[in-house]
Amino acid sequence: MKAISTLRRVALSTIGIGMTVAFSSCEELFNSETQTFDTNAALKEALSIGAQTAAINLGKDGGYMNDVAVQIGVPEEVSTVMELADTDAGKTFLAAIGAEIFNEGELMQLMNKAAEKAAPQSAEIFVGAITSMTIADGENILFGAENAATEYLRAKTYVELTRVFGDVVTSTFDLVSVGGHTLNEAWAGFTQYYNRIIDFKEKQDLKTLAVIAALKIGLSSTGNDALYNKIMSIERVNTNLGEYVTGKALDGLFVKVAEKEKGIRTDASQRVTDLLRNVFGRLD
Repeated sequence: MKAISTLRRVALSTIGIGMTVAFSSCEELFNSETQTFDTNAALKEALSIGAQTAAINLGKDGGYMNDVAVQIGVPEEVSTVMELADTDAGKTFLAAIGAEIFNEGELMQLMNKAAEKAAPQSAEIFVGAITSMTIADGENILFGAENAATEYLRAKTYVELTRVFGDVVTSTFDLVSVGGHTLNEAWAGFTQYYNRIIDFKEKQDLKTLAVIAALKIGLSSTGNDALYNKIMSIERVNTNLGEYVTGKALDGLFVKVAEKEKGIRTDASQRVTDLLRNVFGRLD
């Protein structure tokens, strides 16, 4: 917690008064031959500010959940069962096999809260990746798309960020709770009932066949044949929830870094250092 608190103080002061990224030497910030600031250093600084901003804003209560651009939805397995549970035939089927209707909203809140809890720790990981990154052809990135630097960062660091940030995300799964359940408990509860559907389908006795036939007739009568086929083709849940939430959380962080990059490119007031003003001012 002390590390997170320190990071927040650093990030807030950075955004408030401008940020200086620590590179290996002052010469990297200024080219004595051309008398111009280094484009690559400016791109790294912009990305670092974007990462700090994203970490703070997404780490707030509701930072993910209340933002449709980054909100983490439930895995496909959950959506399929919830779709079934929303039909009369589906409710009858689930009751017949003893599978409780799981609270989709609770699971969704837990995943977003886990991402929010992990987000503040992402800044250090992001900035570490940014400052060690070698940017090829910085001029083309500078004069490229409004998210060109962010996309370059994603391409160069996503795999490593997933590995490192994944440990941070999964460590939150027992630290967040909704309705008295942690995320790990909620996911375990869902998979138990989800896999009960597979167990039931694998039986071949007359009672099982009759229940499945009733489900098919009930869904067909309301034009839900596609849902019936989807339910009949599901396999045992194998979603790695840590991997899933980490991927979605990182995607959200990159969305917010890209938003900050766009702001620095198009809004002079967001260029809070001389380096940013000199380099990105060339775009005006």
